[in-house]
Amino acid sequence: MTDTARKIVVEALLETGAELTEVQSENLIKYFAFLLDWNTKINLISRKSPEEVLRTSLIESYSLYELILEDNGKFLDVGSGGGLPGMIIAILMPDSEVELLDSIRKKTDFLLKASDHLGLKNVRVSNKRLEDIDLKIKYDIIFSRGVGNFDNLKKHCFNHIGNTGRIILLTGEDNSSYFRNYDVIENPLLKGRIIANLEK
Repeated sequence: MTDTARKIVVEALLETGAELTEVQSENLIKYFAFLLDWNTKINLISRKSPEEVLRTSLIESYSLYELILEDNGKFLDVGSGGGLPGMIIAILMPDSEVELLDSIRKKTDFLLKASDHLGLKNVRVSNKRLEDIDLKIKYDIIFSRGVGNFDNLKKHCFNHIGNTGRIILLTGEDNSSYFRNYDVIENPLLKGRIIANLEK
């Protein structure tokens, strides 16, 4: 799986023009190899085209990284699944604190093993729903990729950011109607994808 993972990472980084450290690049490769191996046991990403899924996931995660790279702080990845984009952000921003949230136990089991496999000290994994997080807990940035029930997501996310916090959603342009009152841009790295920036 390592050769496949290396190919995915190299191709994606060439598309983004990203210049990462050797440690960051090797950790991305290690993470993708681990994810591809686990994906044969449990469904973390599409098995029909896992290489393409990971390539576009890395590119989209990098677009998020470019938006928040000056904002090291406490982040929450809602519906993290296989760790996209949260695990990638944790790798690229080692000084940040990244919580990976998912309500499906087998996915959080994977995330725990993956963070341990990579030796990441800035990752916390939570097996719960967003609405079950203590209202006293606040984050600097909450992000999510895909976006399911936007109204529910918005309602609960705003409960967990302070006055200077923000929510960043990575989704398809077909969902743009949900974000009419917010700052929305076309993803500069991926056609057909948008980035919605929500502030109080």
